[in-house]
Amino acid sequence: MRKRDIIKQKFEEFVTALENFQPEKIGELVTEDVRGHFSNVGESEGKDELIKSLMWKGREMNVSRRRITNFVVRTEGDRAQQSAYVMSLIGYDNGSFLFPFEFGGKYVVSWRDQDGEWKIKEIRYDMDWEKGNTYFAEGWSFIDYKIYAGHKPVISSEYDSPWAVIPENDEELTEEEKIIENMFKYSFGLDNCDWALHHDSYTDDIIFYADSSVMESGAGNLINNFKNTSHKEPALEHAVKIVDIQIDGDEAVLYGYRIEPHRLGSKNLNRDTLHQSFYSAKYKNLLRKADGQWKMYEIHYQSGVFFDLDDGKHYVDLV
Repeated sequence: MRKRDIIKQKFEEFVTALENFQPEKIGELVTEDVRGHFSNVGESEGKDELIKSLMWKGREMNVSRRRITNFVVRTEGDRAQQSAYVMSLIGYDNGSFLFPFEFGGKYVVSWRDQDGEWKIKEIRYDMDWEKGNTYFAEGWSFIDYKIYAGHKPVISSEYDSPWAVIPENDEELTEEEKIIENMFKYSFGLDNCDWALHHDSYTDDIIFYADSSVMESGAGNLINNFKNTSHKEPALEHAVKIVDIQIDGDEAVLYGYRIEPHRLGSKNLNRDTLHQSFYSAKYKNLLRKADGQWKMYEIHYQSGVFFDLDDGKHYVDLV
């Protein structure tokens, strides 16, 4: 099994341990001297302190769900740098109504191979949004909507992103994996205001279509547009579910959906829709491969409200 596949599996185990409130499982996945930097629960040093800070301290919940997206990992020898967005739902179901607390944010995780086993050496987390009953999350620091980013950021893309820490990946990626990573580079750079990283995902002559109209043409104009709009709220989170990639030689098309549960309103969340996924936009991105690197040259962004059908690849438009 490739290193990237092992680390993906272990990060999924870490998120599941958080979801199921399993401190012993978290302890198996981290080093003894692990360091934690979390915007919501603070700093920690060492395994015991990290576990204590991450354990749920609010009232007992009977609903817990976390979803991982935008997973990237880059490896070099016995070290790896990984990022992901995680959407979380904690709640209480009294048999008639669901009382939810939702939040989402970015993870950057530093991994080390210790005697043939990959473990978390350092972990950073910026909570980007929350909604619902924050009363449930006892002792957390929440977003201050009066300041940019909502808090002092824990993640600095220029120093912490997988691409900054490990510029050259030592495992070969499939063409599809390269395209997926390119999309997530676009999102990570945009959401962390790392404009050089963000720009590296598309060509200088990029055209951005908003619905059927051209919103911006040219990389400089698009970057300036995002620079201006990135300040409209404390933090952005361009989490994307990729549902299809079609490759034809050096051309490719990526289809995906943007995940924004905090912007769709609580009217879409109830006991019946608890495990349903809602999306706020469609992506159809055109890419071209040059000098071994895939880059987008057209981005088609259609806003709306969508949810997935049972097969996970076909969607119904709610508006």
